[in-house]
Amino acid sequence: MKKTILLLVFSIAMCSSLFAQNTSDKKIDKKVNAYVEAVENNLTLTDEEKETIVTLRKGHAIAFYELNEKYEKGSEELKKNRKENNKEFSKLLAIAFGKDRAKEIINAAKKNKGKGKGKGKGKKKKKKN
Repeated sequence: MKKTILLLVFSIAMCSSLFAQNTSDKKIDKKVNAYVEAVENNLTLTDEEKETIVTLRKGHAIAFYELNEKYEKGSEELKKNRKENNKEFSKLLAIAFGKDRAKEIINAAKKNKGKGKGKGKGKKKKKKN
């Protein structure tokens, strides 16, 4: 009876652990796919380049999630380690593709913040005298 209960508890623990891991894997895959799509919207990638980017970005995303779990949100240690993680990702891209192509990939993945918004856009209103 003890063995059965232990086995049942162990099974439930394993299932919940696998479910949690599966959820984080889905989040990571979603982030990686979004990154690759952003790059593909701005650059033409070969299948080999795409595979390499997926592999490197997946490692980067996994490390990112591990850092978030390890350090308190907003802490200086978290910020410092995220920067190091980002630098490592950039170095790996440069090794895999060369500096120029790596810069193109990184810039292609960046979101154009504020483009089309802000000052100088639209019609100016006439002042009433």
